[in-house]
Amino acid sequence: MGLWALVSVATVVVAAGRAQLLQNNILVDPLLENTVEKTCPTNWSTHKGSCYKFIRSPVKTRQQARAQCQAYGKGSDLVSVSNKEEHGFLTRYLHENDPLLRKWYTAGYQKTPGFWENEGDGSSYQDMMEALLPEQAAIPQNSFLAYSYSVFHKEWGLLMVDGEEALLYVCEIPQANINSIIDESVERDHEYGLVIQDPTKVPQGPVFDLQPVDKIFDLARREVINYISVTCLAKGYPPPTYTWYKESYENEAIMSRAIDPLKDPRFTVSGGTLIINNPKQVEDRGKYHCRAENKFGSITSESIQLSFAYVAEFNLKRSHEVGSQYWGKAIYCDPPQHFPDVRYYWARTFFPNLVEEDRRTMVSQDGNLYFSYVDMIDNGLYSCNVMSTVSGIGKNGPFFNLDVVPHPNYQQLKFANNFPKAFPEAPIRGEDVRLECIAFGYPVPSYNWTRRGGALPRGAQLLSYNRVLILPKVEPSDMGDYVCRAHNTRVAIENSIALSIQAKPSFTIRLQDQFIAKDADLMWECEAFGIPDVDYAWLRNSEPLNLETLTEDEKERYELADSILKIKGVKESDVAVYQCMATNQLGTSYSSAQLKVLKLAPTFRKKPLETEMYGAEGKNVTIVCNPEAAPKPKFTWRQNGLIIGNGGRRKILRNGNLVIDPVSREDRGNYSCTAENIYGSDTSYGWLEVLRKPEFYRSPPEEVITAKGDNITLECEAYIDPLLDKSYIWRHNGLRIELDDTEYLRHLAYMQDNPYESSLYLKRREQEVYVAKRYPPYQKGFRAGHLRIPNIQMEDAGVYECVAMTPVAKISISTKIIVHGPPGPPGGVTAVDLTSTNGRVKWTNGASNGRPILSYNIQTRTQWTRKWITVAENIQAELIDTTNGRMEYQLDDVLSPWSAHEFRVQAVNILGEGQYSSPSPQANTRPDRPFTIPNNLGGGGGKTGDLTITWEPMSGEHQNAPGIYYKLFWRRSVLDPETEFQKVILRQRGNIGMHVVDVNPIKYFYTEYEVKIQAWNNIGPGPISEPVTIFTAEDMPQVQPTEVSAFAHNATSLNVTWQPIEPTRENIRGKLVGYRIKYWRRVDNETDHIIKLQRGTEPHGLIVGLVPNTFYWVRVMAYNQAGSGPESERFLERTWRHPPLMPPNAVQVYPINPSTIRVTWRGVTPTPMEEPLIGYKIKVWESDQDFTTANDTFVYIGSPLEAYITDLAPGKSYMLRVLAFSRGGDGKKSSPPWKFQMGDTDVLRGSAPGTSLDLLFNSTLLVTFLVGFLTPILRSRFLHHHHHHQ
Repeated sequence: MGLWALVSVATVVVAAGRAQLLQNNILVDPLLENTVEKTCPTNWSTHKGSCYKFIRSPVKTRQQARAQCQAYGKGSDLVSVSNKEEHGFLTRYLHENDPLLRKWYTAGYQKTPGFWENEGDGSSYQDMMEALLPEQAAIPQNSFLAYSYSVFHKEWGLLMVDGEEALLYVCEIPQANINSIIDESVERDHEYGLVIQDPTKVPQGPVFDLQPVDKIFDLARREVINYISVTCLAKGYPPPTYTWYKESYENEAIMSRAIDPLKDPRFTVSGGTLIINNPKQVEDRGKYHCRAENKFGSITSESIQLSFAYVAEFNLKRSHEVGSQYWGKAIYCDPPQHFPDVRYYWARTFFPNLVEEDRRTMVSQDGNLYFSYVDMIDNGLYSCNVMSTVSGIGKNGPFFNLDVVPHPNYQQLKFANNFPKAFPEAPIRGEDVRLECIAFGYPVPSYNWTRRGGALPRGAQLLSYNRVLILPKVEPSDMGDYVCRAHNTRVAIENSIALSIQAKPSFTIRLQDQFIAKDADLMWECEAFGIPDVDYAWLRNSEPLNLETLTEDEKERYELADSILKIKGVKESDVAVYQCMATNQLGTSYSSAQLKVLKLAPTFRKKPLETEMYGAEGKNVTIVCNPEAAPKPKFTWRQNGLIIGNGGRRKILRNGNLVIDPVSREDRGNYSCTAENIYGSDTSYGWLEVLRKPEFYRSPPEEVITAKGDNITLECEAYIDPLLDKSYIWRHNGLRIELDDTEYLRHLAYMQDNPYESSLYLKRREQEVYVAKRYPPYQKGFRAGHLRIPNIQMEDAGVYECVAMTPVAKISISTKIIVHGPPGPPGGVTAVDLTSTNGRVKWTNGASNGRPILSYNIQTRTQWTRKWITVAENIQAELIDTTNGRMEYQLDDVLSPWSAHEFRVQAVNILGEGQYSSPSPQANTRPDRPFTIPNNLGGGGGKTGDLTITWEPMSGEHQNAPGIYYKLFWRRSVLDPETEFQKVILRQRGNIGMHVVDVNPIKYFYTEYEVKIQAWNNIGPGPISEPVTIFTAEDMPQVQPTEVSAFAHNATSLNVTWQPIEPTRENIRGKLVGYRIKYWRRVDNETDHIIKLQRGTEPHGLIVGLVPNTFYWVRVMAYNQAGSGPESERFLERTWRHPPLMPPNAVQVYPINPSTIRVTWRGVTPTPMEEPLIGYKIKVWESDQDFTTANDTFVYIGSPLEAYITDLAPGKSYMLRVLAFSRGGDGKKSSPPWKFQMGDTDVLRGSAPGTSLDLLFNSTLLVTFLVGFLTPILRSRFLHHHHHHQ
């Protein structure tokens, strides 16, 4: 067994060990050499030798707050802010823990005018005046200091206050005095001093597991459920018994009356459950609570409210409502009396025709129906209806008329009925809050919500066209002013609502069970948060604990100070269950705990010293002595029988532990701890073995220089005593490294052939916490202490520390890694002396990262595209200032004129290109004439007589100056060619992309022109483009096609042919696109025609989708981009009659040989409406292919109704269908298709789906036939088939 397990069993704690032991109040930092005692108790904060308690409730005046702090014991007082570091600690805590930004009293006060000091420790504020919030007026009565948050300065600081206001406060006590507040019984539990055989039967007072909750009895459902059941449940041993109480006011005080089921049979108490049968509204409504009791004491539950739900009847008499057109209107519901809340539903004309909400209409949570403005469409009958929120009971209100009358003007925007509103009006912490905002006015307004001084709470939702803001599960931090802004096209208005949130008391510090030695002192503290502030009271065994209920002896020993209960010299008579009761207007909460008085002689029977313990020479070791005893015993330590004194290397801590620091060889031996109190003593023994401390025998060099991207391995191995297990951890700049163990574990499994060890190591690693990570991850090398850093980056530089750890000691060694890499980003980039295309760029070099800078790259971007463009690459810069290292480079003819340029610079060394610098401030270049021509010059189209010229307007980066415009040139080049270009200057039209020139439409239609373009700006002209050929707009064709004819293709299509027109310019007047075929049925008018476009110059076309056996008229016309030419003469033709309408049936398939089948079928008889048959087609295709790939086998009329299909591939699956065809086209195909597979010389099988159950096999209907060649002459076939008629 490894020593890790051995030492953990021994509970020997070493300062270098990776453990934190709570049972003896010793904290061990795994990376520190010293051992420190536990500092502050629970619910106190620690900082630099002091303990701090931030008390939120109840708020107190400064005098009361100081008295409360002093009640904690000697040296305790309001916090003294004595230095900047302490001020920083306090403000950080308040920033993180007080979202309500409240005020907190401190010990600061004004001793003399202008001189401030701390009343607690007397320290002066001479060097702390900057902690006070600035710009405070000097008011004489404001002579105390409290922490407050300044919204204007966005910081916490000290505010001058008068001390009379009830505020929160901060208490401070030196750590040296914590004995008065440390509760020794926290270490003890209910099993302390007892030997428990059954863990379920540990003696314990009652503790509530389940508090009762409010109940509402629905009177409307009494016939279904006629009882009420409420439950409280407590744990404890012996099991608690329960009593229920009804609360009532008597003589202006709350009195509790026990419920006795024997006196009233309507009541039943079973366990912690109270059942009230046939509840009576008057007698039974009110508050109830339960008590749980066993031999150790009694506790009281929280009170619950028992209520009765009802909804009364509407007043059925209601007058009509009148509204003015385009003015807002609120219609009140006038609901019946009810409890609890109801939901409102408005109906129109009849129920349940509910009013639908829209941007103009809304039903508010207050029950009213609101119109931002009414219109004539709102005339009608309306009714308000309600439904209980706890049952399905609803009531219908009377219908009444809303009459909308015209009004000469419209209503200006204004908020309706004190909106915005909050529902509920006084929300409680944890509830959902609904904020509504409705405004009257025309046009209908839009809405939005904001929060004054901050963002909306997280999770807030906007509903009902932004009129409603939902705040889910509100917290006190959600308090503030919420602003609704309503606006339409004419005006905007806003109003706010101050949201305040109440909170039922909830404990931030709960009571803890106390296990106190007889005659010891007890201090109990609880703390609760509530809005309004809470008041505290105490109960003992469910009875009030106050000066009136205390005995004379208890009055001398008991001290009650709000949330603190002190008992001096506890006695057995004090044993009980105590409750701290926190109350405000919303209710009462309880925190309970048991007080147990102990008289126990020391005993080591549960936690003896371990028989074997280990320490490392030169390190430290803590030997735990933790007997059960009450009162706390005195400890005596012996080594080899000799008493050990407290001092030097050996220290006996307050809790009895022995610390040896440093450990030497002479500390080896037998140790005993004797614990003694007034009731007796006990001794425990153990052996301490001193081992040799670990030492490194392989370590990394003091400094490692590497290049970015390299893979490096740091080696670290230490000699460890063979008795001990060891482990290694690495830290980078003080942070623990997370290691990827993949390679190490693979190597470990390979070397040891033991995958169990690898999985165990992985499991252990998953339980640890790491803070230094990278990608790709740090890797463990092939040996345990090695660290591999793959693809090292600049951020990986720094100090690496290897820590070798054993259960008794740890040692460490460091190395520094210096990473050389590409240069860092230059800084201070600026551009000066910019002309239209030139400029000088200046910068200061960044970090060279170990290698000299060889060259630079410069990029720029403008406001036009925001895209970085390289304007200088691999350049050498000039050093212009040796004092600050300023570099400079002249850019020539690379910048865009009239642009706002930003520059960035990149340095390059032998290891690569570095990061680019941050962009420089923008610098403007001067304007210049255009340098380029517009792109994509072309044109054409338009109406006849147009010469349309188009181009791409120049983008901003190419305009080079303001005032961009264009100059165009054109001339005819073929027909009546011109020698000179005509021109036009488009100065007034700016940066356009098209211009139309009028030409003679009769003569110069579809005429070739040459065009050129030139860009101009305010500085001057740019270059002229090369000529581009375009054509003027086309005219419509002037000639019609001739010799138009048509013939039937099948039952639903016609072939149309014609004599094409001669392709001359005069005939086509443009470029021929194709022909349009116009057709219509003879029985229809020509106006009902359909046009088919036949693109291209082919003189024929196919019309499809026609009706069988029907005459059609046909015309043809040519068309170009200008339109269609004249129509041809019409031609009449009839489509064929229908193709075969019935499919062949009784299809049979027979195998002939492995590549041939024979197919037979029953023929088809055509009807008079069908064309005569020509024959049959057998379509065969591979089953994994599409039907369009089928091969056809033809059988014509007059031939036998069979066919042989040859050349089929053995082993392949095929599909087969048969159909008849005629001049009308292909008929219906046989169905379903046959599927078969060609076999080898032994097997051939086929199938066609069917429905007979006796032919189902593996969910497929099979037709199987076998082909076997028994002899060259004899052939035997077997066929099993099925055909489904459809």
